[in-house]
Amino acid sequence: MLMDLVAAKIRKVGSIPKNNKFVDLSAAIDDGFYLFEMKSTTDANVHSQVRRAISQLYEYRYLQQVPAAKLVVVIENPPPSEKKWIVDYVVNDRKLLIAWDGDKKTIKCPTGISSELRFLA
Repeated sequence: MLMDLVAAKIRKVGSIPKNNKFVDLSAAIDDGFYLFEMKSTTDANVHSQVRRAISQLYEYRYLQQVPAAKLVVVIENPPPSEKKWIVDYVVNDRKLLIAWDGDKKTIKCPTGISSELRFLA
């Protein structure tokens, strides 16, 4: 469901979403190239799923030889209040992007990175 939702948003801005055995989705949008890793999450597993997504994205970027690619973690649900630090860690410490399903039709992301992910809105 997440892949279909993100792929539809990418198509809506005139880009072509792609995937392969390594990458959930990738796309060239505007002047940037993006790699997306989708993870289903619950309040109980969000930490481990985000951790897994981060390591996979770094590996994908290396294997695909696209060092300038913007890495995007897309999770099923927003982190619960006791795990809000995960967003800060992903965005400010790791310099990656993070987004989540808003209502099975929209993608939400932190305010500070909304301009970088405006195509998902």
